[in-house]
Amino acid sequence: MSPLLANVYLHKLDQWIIREWEEKTTKHQYTRKNSKIRGLRKTNLKPAYLVRYADDWILITDSKANAEKWKRRIEKYLDTKLKLKLSPNKTLITNIRKSPIHFLGFRYKQIPGKSKTGWITCTRPDDNRLKAKINELRKQTKQLRKYNGKQLIHQIITLNSAITGIGNYYKPATMVNIELNKYADSLLYTASKALKPKGAHWTPANKVNNLINRHTGYITKIPAIKYNELTIGVTSLGFIKWEKAHLKNPIETPYTPEGRKAYYERTSKKQPLPRDDITMNLTLSELIAKGLADPKYNFEYLMNRAYAFNRDKGKCKVCGNPIIGYELETHHINPDLPLNQINKVPNLASTHKWCHNLIHSTKDVSHLVDKKTHKRILKLREKLNQKPEIA
Repeated sequence: MSPLLANVYLHKLDQWIIREWEEKTTKHQYTRKNSKIRGLRKTNLKPAYLVRYADDWILITDSKANAEKWKRRIEKYLDTKLKLKLSPNKTLITNIRKSPIHFLGFRYKQIPGKSKTGWITCTRPDDNRLKAKINELRKQTKQLRKYNGKQLIHQIITLNSAITGIGNYYKPATMVNIELNKYADSLLYTASKALKPKGAHWTPANKVNNLINRHTGYITKIPAIKYNELTIGVTSLGFIKWEKAHLKNPIETPYTPEGRKAYYERTSKKQPLPRDDITMNLTLSELIAKGLADPKYNFEYLMNRAYAFNRDKGKCKVCGNPIIGYELETHHINPDLPLNQINKVPNLASTHKWCHNLIHSTKDVSHLVDKKTHKRILKLREKLNQKPEIA
């Protein structure tokens, strides 16, 4: 609850700082925000750009004198309006052209470079925070030697999820590739030692069956094991590239159709291949490992739904609209095929959960969807009742 309560409580601080700079009332009515900011810079007002995450925040201004004034003002505001004390030990004034600042696991600094100002931003993962994460990964990797069969596959999937999660978190850091590659080889070697008794072999990343979108284009060898007809590898921490971070747009909320559409329209242009975490379900992986899932929902299904999603270009085979995250369900076109055929990619179709329900419904849904979508639903319903041919 702490981050949620901090967001609620400190919202007043956000509003106050915005009123004191970006939304300062002026005699002249500006039509564009950029014009207003240029006008404000010609006054004696103190510039302030606030970045806040829960109770961690940074205020950016243009001089040490203004930083000191803002610190005093914020200290007084928090004390009188919100009854909070500003920690003198944690509230530091820093010139980021001389020393880095540490914020949310990142290290920020400006260095000389080619730009209009002569300075460019250099961001890295925070050393101590990253080392702690690497130590956790190493322990988790060594644990692989304890498992076999389905449980081993699930543990590899879980480990890969942690590795990709660290990469995704630090992707906005300009030096992410250099920093993560410092540990990539040693982690792969640890994985190789743990999996050697399981028959692991060094395999080009683009030849394994898991995390296909992450591994496409990489010929770097990673430790991988054979399981039935699948080759399952431990991914590399080094398979990561810098990605420019965008300012948060409140419109892009995942809780409304409009928000999800806005998010997709922006990110789909940046990401030609869908992210694997959309198709990788850790809960299903655990159920498979424990033998609690329907036999047709096996590891082949879990891996191949990524291929199907990629083939479908991230769009629903029923309505044709983009699928975002938790909306994805993978439909078996012919559920009566033998177990060794049912989860092949041609028999899988990516759908929204709602569209998937329409396929399996026996009711007339023509009034709920357009004619084109209804035709697709009827076609998929017909294939549901199609019995496999026996040679």
